[in-house]
Amino acid sequence: MKKKIISLAILCVLALSAGIYYYVHQPKNIFDEIYQETQKTYRSNNIFNQLSNVDVHKYQEYSSDSELYPNITYHNDVFSEDYSNVHLTFHFTQATKTIFISFEKELSTSTRLWIFGKYSLGEKLFQKDVQIILENGNHDNYIDNESEVKSYLKKYGITTKDLDGYYDKIVNQKVLKDWCSIYDSQFSPEDYGNVTVKTQWENW
Repeated sequence: MKKKIISLAILCVLALSAGIYYYVHQPKNIFDEIYQETQKTYRSNNIFNQLSNVDVHKYQEYSSDSELYPNITYHNDVFSEDYSNVHLTFHFTQATKTIFISFEKELSTSTRLWIFGKYSLGEKLFQKDVQIILENGNHDNYIDNESEVKSYLKKYGITTKDLDGYYDKIVNQKVLKDWCSIYDSQFSPEDYGNVTVKTQWENW
């Protein structure tokens, strides 16, 4: 009888542990899904290979841990000509479990907007930011000072509503819709799930 009780207790503990593990590792939002599924598949047949309009790179040359930084790059001809360099970049290191989704929008022949979102797996935080890129010969100058960025936006007549529109068009209506077309997502571009979204330009 005592052995049966001990066995039942062990089974209960194992079941409880399995349930906790399952809950903890269940994706809480659409970015968790993208991170987890890409991490499972990027070394062999990346899930994004199901899309015909992207280039899938197993590795990006950042450091000795370069194999932990896969990248997805959309073909520029997918978008209207003033949008380019649409990327998803993953950091699978223990210290930086993140996804970057970024794109550029041309303002003039030498000036571009760079809009990017950074998702932190540990914090469940998606931070949206904007910078200005100035072409200078073969080099680019990235302006991240908020007052300077605001000055450029004013110069080109771009409002915060416009920034929201650019973000929605590329990230929600393309990247995240594509994700939902290749994966049976619990979430959607309209409902990210349990994630805190912060927008740099929200109160500009």
